[in-house]
Amino acid sequence: MRPFGLVLLSIDTAGSKSKEITLGGIRKPLALRLRATILSQQSPADNDAIHVTTNEPGPRLLLKRSSRDIVIYGVTANFMLWVAIAFGALGSSQELSEDFYQWLSQQINIDGLLVVLQGDGNVILGVLIIIALFIAVLLLLPLISVIGALLRYHDYHLSVDGETYRRNSGLLSRHDESMKQHKIQAVIWKQNFVARWFKRTNIQLRVASSGSGAESGQMPMGKKSTFIVPVLDSTETIDLTAEFLPGCQAGQVVFSQVDRWRYMKKAFGMGWLPIILGISVLPILANWKFVFLVPILLAIAWLIVHQFWKKLGYAIVGEHGFVRSGFIGTQITVFPLFKVQRVDVSQTWFQKRARLGKLSIHLASHSVTLPYIRIEDAAIYRDLALFYVESTDRPWY
Repeated sequence: MRPFGLVLLSIDTAGSKSKEITLGGIRKPLALRLRATILSQQSPADNDAIHVTTNEPGPRLLLKRSSRDIVIYGVTANFMLWVAIAFGALGSSQELSEDFYQWLSQQINIDGLLVVLQGDGNVILGVLIIIALFIAVLLLLPLISVIGALLRYHDYHLSVDGETYRRNSGLLSRHDESMKQHKIQAVIWKQNFVARWFKRTNIQLRVASSGSGAESGQMPMGKKSTFIVPVLDSTETIDLTAEFLPGCQAGQVVFSQVDRWRYMKKAFGMGWLPIILGISVLPILANWKFVFLVPILLAIAWLIVHQFWKKLGYAIVGEHGFVRSGFIGTQITVFPLFKVQRVDVSQTWFQKRARLGKLSIHLASHSVTLPYIRIEDAAIYRDLALFYVESTDRPWY
């Protein structure tokens, strides 16, 4: 559509998990006028939030990313997500994507491959083929991920005009997306083990969603794309977080940890212990030498659970809450306390005796849960959230 000056105009609201309106094949000047008209409409509640940035004249460039940055993002992003994005970006239409998948299934003769593997004397060959395919997939995933990142985020520009953020990016298809600052419910810092090696952090901005996993803390599903700010260094991460969440002092955060003994006891009791007990019967059913696997598995399980506990943390700095989780990488959720929708503090009988509890914080975008938190800290989190909710007239949506 770009050579013909045509665009797709999509409109989102907080009341749905997908785009309510998509106008296809309209002229770009008309689309820009429609977007400007829609964004200029302000409800009385919206006017309370405009004072943050409306005094600044004209758009202001916040961030731009080079091709090298986007390649790094392709490596650090979720591989399987970028496989889907790469295929979708290359197809750019449902019919073309379906044709591609049909062509791919024709090229890979699965029935013939199964016949070969089931033949006599071909067991070793079958194992080698499976190993080769597995290695090929592992090698192709980073490449497909990088290609998908370049197609989606090439020439990335992030700017702000008043309180409206605009993201413009894309190689074959250009995407020009807008978001109001006061719509942001939380800022998510994501750093997997690859991003950690590059010393980069990817930011996701979450807005209000309609169901679809919000209660369980999952990423909202549907056709809405996540507003992503890729491959930031530590200074950019802190500065842009303060931009998205005015007054946030993320550089001063010091995390507290949940109770280690209770957390690891629960993890072993509900997850690892049944598996290890199941493996422990191998010496009886197979060979006594399998008994040496039990202490090794116990040590590995302890290290894994301990690493999960070590990453789990919480903090409050000013009027912003922080919740950290992860394994090798780290995910940190930063959110304004005045946008909290509900706070649940619960205790079992054993937790009450140990003065511990479970804290669940529900936002309009998703939920976060902290198990085995000190009950005094849970009460502070709850009371501060209620205080900011009651004492501010800023819009939460």
